Amino acid sequence: MVISVIKSDGNVEDFNIAKLKKSIENAALDAGYEEDKVFQIVEDVSQYVLESINDLERVDTKSIRDLILNKLDQDYPNIAKAWRDYDSQVKNQ
Repeated sequence: MVISVIKSDGNVEDFNIAKLKKSIENAALDAGYEEDKVFQIVEDVSQYVLESINDLERVDTKSIRDLILNKLDQDYPNIAKAWRDYDSQVKNQ
């Protein structure tokens, strides 16, 4: 299991599944999903990410973001769009 996450500024912090889930939840809510469906989506996407990074000790935030967006693009494209819209408006990414 991933122990450390390398942030874009080079800082390292402990992996926090709650942060990952909250980001997915926010994007799903922004895309207009109801709360009962959001929980299922969050669990689906977060499980995919956890399985993908399971054997790593360190991972960077860009890789985590890419995994999330790949899964969203595949299964929930309107949530992927909400995520990218948020990034472009707030984070200028």
